[in-house]
Amino acid sequence: MRLDARTASVAVLAALVALSAVTVFVNGEYRFDSESMNLTVYRDGLVHVSQVLAVNDSYPEIFVPLLVASVENILVLDQDEKAVDYEIDGLNMTIYSLGAEKISLEYDTIALTQKEAEVWTLTADTPSAASVFLPQNATVVYLNQMPAAIDTQGSTITLSLFPSSWEISYVLPLVPIDELPDDGKTSPPLPLEYLILAVVAVVTAVLAALLFVKRRKRPNVERILKAYPQLMIDDREVITFLAEKDGKAFEAEIREKFPDMPRTSLWRLVRRLERLEIVEVKKIGLENQVELKK
Repeated sequence: MRLDARTASVAVLAALVALSAVTVFVNGEYRFDSESMNLTVYRDGLVHVSQVLAVNDSYPEIFVPLLVASVENILVLDQDEKAVDYEIDGLNMTIYSLGAEKISLEYDTIALTQKEAEVWTLTADTPSAASVFLPQNATVVYLNQMPAAIDTQGSTITLSLFPSSWEISYVLPLVPIDELPDDGKTSPPLPLEYLILAVVAVVTAVLAALLFVKRRKRPNVERILKAYPQLMIDDREVITFLAEKDGKAFEAEIREKFPDMPRTSLWRLVRRLERLEIVEVKKIGLENQVELKK
């Protein structure tokens, strides 16, 4: 009987070990794999993070670490471009991905960059391989370690990073708004009569322009563009379009004007202009109206 009891104990122990091994295997099965992570850095310090995840569709949720707790403009889509529910707790994002095979995650943040004097610094702990796209004409002045690769396409520098803690410092050139041509030639002085007529004409034109602007109350596009030299081409085109529409237009009208711009890109553009206090977004009925601030 003792031999049988000992045999039974060994059998139970073996069964527990086998069950434990199965549990480790199940828990060890991957929930997701990061296919790509891109960090696009803009001139104003905003960083757009986009990540593509290959997901095990048998799990009801996955737990994805964020690069920073302060994020906005979050967009989570599955492989069919359908929105997926999520929750955020600090740096941890829970994505309810049951049935999804691929997840696209995008968000914006200004907490990854800081500026001291003329030097910008990007600080990030990348949990997987990532690509960093610096602003156009940026010059890297410091790297805390050598990235896997450095590529230059036109005036844009791309850094390929491996999983680690990164500190990347760079400087940006000033963007000239108006450049006056200088051919080295001087014009001969004009007669006094011509100067008087020119002054009168200029004064008349200025007064007429002031009256016209006061009557129409259209925003000064040149003043806006000069005040924000970091604006991108798409930003400038949307601001110009709003000015042509007497300073305001519905988002649907902007999408119709720029059909080649993705809906999410236009949404982020409007929110960026709103954050810079260039525009104000008002809810009119079921639509959003974008209005240039005077």
